Amino acid sequence: MTIRTWVLMLAGLSIWALHFIGVYLIASVADVVATADDFAWRMGGVAFSVACALLCGAAIALPAMALRRGTGAEVERFSLQLGVLGGAIGLIGIVYQTLPNLIGY
Repeated sequence: MTIRTWVLMLAGLSIWALHFIGVYLIASVADVVATADDFAWRMGGVAFSVACALLCGAAIALPAMALRRGTGAEVERFSLQLGVLGGAIGLIGIVYQTLPNLIGY
């Protein structure tokens, strides 16, 4: 397996981890500067979440396109399938973590 394969496998989960840290930092700074439920800071968190969700979409699309080409060994195909699954799990996690910002709590 190549480095590219590992990157494609772990991209979605890594983006989800980055999102978790980023949203936590945004909420912490917002709590110090204003209040954690301040509308502008919440929308900043939503904008960051949308950017991370778009990155997760790319993390799903890249291995999916490689799977459609159909070239490669069985191990590579399995790695690409794990990449699609990891991206989907990351996207679901990002949406779930963004809901409090959208709701306002």
